[in-house]
Amino acid sequence: MGCSLFTFASVLLSLGLTVHGANILCLMGVASPSHHIWNRAIMDALARQGHNMTILSADVEKNQPKNVHYVHLEEIYPTLYSGPDSIDLMEMANENLFKSIISFYRDFVVHECAGTLKSKGLRRVMDYPDDFRFDLVLHDFTCGPCLLGLLHKFKYPPLVSVTAFNNPPYSTEVIGGHKFYSYVPFYSLSYGTDMTFFQRVHNTLLSLTDVFYRNYISNPRIDAMMREYFRYDDLPYAPELSQRTKLMLVNAHYSIDFPEAAPPNLIPVGGLQIREPAPLPSDLEQFVNASRKGAVLFSLGTNVRSDQLDSGRQRMIVEAFRQLPDYHFLWKFETDLGIPLPKNVIVRPWMPQNDLLAHPKLKAFVTHAGLLSTHEATWYGVPIVGIPFIADQHRNLERCVRSGIAKRVYFQTMTTELLRDTIRDVLEDPKYRTNMAKQSALFRDQPEKPLERAVWWIEWLLRHPDATQLQSPVLQLGFVRTYLLDVAFFLIGAPVLVVFLLKRYLRKPRQVEKGKKKN
Repeated sequence: MGCSLFTFASVLLSLGLTVHGANILCLMGVASPSHHIWNRAIMDALARQGHNMTILSADVEKNQPKNVHYVHLEEIYPTLYSGPDSIDLMEMANENLFKSIISFYRDFVVHECAGTLKSKGLRRVMDYPDDFRFDLVLHDFTCGPCLLGLLHKFKYPPLVSVTAFNNPPYSTEVIGGHKFYSYVPFYSLSYGTDMTFFQRVHNTLLSLTDVFYRNYISNPRIDAMMREYFRYDDLPYAPELSQRTKLMLVNAHYSIDFPEAAPPNLIPVGGLQIREPAPLPSDLEQFVNASRKGAVLFSLGTNVRSDQLDSGRQRMIVEAFRQLPDYHFLWKFETDLGIPLPKNVIVRPWMPQNDLLAHPKLKAFVTHAGLLSTHEATWYGVPIVGIPFIADQHRNLERCVRSGIAKRVYFQTMTTELLRDTIRDVLEDPKYRTNMAKQSALFRDQPEKPLERAVWWIEWLLRHPDATQLQSPVLQLGFVRTYLLDVAFFLIGAPVLVVFLLKRYLRKPRQVEKGKKKN
């Protein structure tokens, strides 16, 4: 018996079914604190499993355990927000949708790559020996393949692509599969799945603009920048590096997001950053509990910040809060507000959002409708007042509005009265909390927590690094064969050709006959 157990254990080990202490390289160059929060949840969980994490990141964490090593990409944020080509997210929020696509790639993606390639942190990793072994690479692919020259340097360990940006339109260009413009709205649109004819036209034009600009303008530019830095003669074209992805983890879940066709190696892990709530700091606990009817959290996230609003809108917001004295408001405001506050308002540069949303006296959430915030509000059953600005925030909020769990306020036309009345409606009409409770139940009803699912699949790939069974054949087939254009051409062309030949054949004898009659 003991011998057979030993033999069985030996077989398991020989098959690689146990994974301990893998060396994982994490390429996290996206300059967004919200992306870092989401990515960090995965990386911390893998570190707790005993894996050794080398993390290139625009955001870094201090006081890490011995198996977690951050390497700072220190030039990304300065290049984007304080250099000569700095971008203004508030200005981008006012652009039309077609221009915003170009701005994303031309301004954000290209300058982020420039900052990445200027960073001393990247040079430190480039100085690693070429034969240094990484067992797996984790890559935030949201803003393109700029860092994937390291995949080539380290001889192509298995690649897992991740994104906190829902299931973006370019995911199919990374792992194959299909995006159907007939029922999947582009991320910056507020349409539902049942689009009218002209909405489908708009959606298609916007999606094709994104495809064209990315593939024919942005990707070649990124590729040229990478070749200037990663001087390998045999370096593949930049998007081809992304297409080596074995698994993709996306921040999506059916209870909140649109249903989409997806290959089996696309794993939805929406909400994986949500953790067990911790007790609130004593001052916040007292403030929340002192409210007569409950508390409201106000936060515009980590990219478009409250202190970027003009002073007029800031005063509107304070006055709206003042006119709802039965509720206490907690406002995440990143700098000194400089406006006298009523007793029912407290301002902090940072708020423990997860823990506040979990509090039983938190009755509503005024939010930019970013995906992490939307997921957290849904998980804890808190109705939403949405003030969207950029990117997918419009689509996230519209889906919530259609589900009866949110109301919208347009920041361009916001007034004190409009904001006050919208907050009051969401707070005092019970349908919003009832509908949110139903959606929360759907979101929570999963066989395992999203973070556990993410870790299991990453370790699955460590156990089976050469497995290809989950990968879509679309990338190998190409556009013509995938969409059966050759078959369609044949099915249309063959009958036309047959009819044409028959007509010629049938016409010939008649002409001969007519000739005989004349004679």
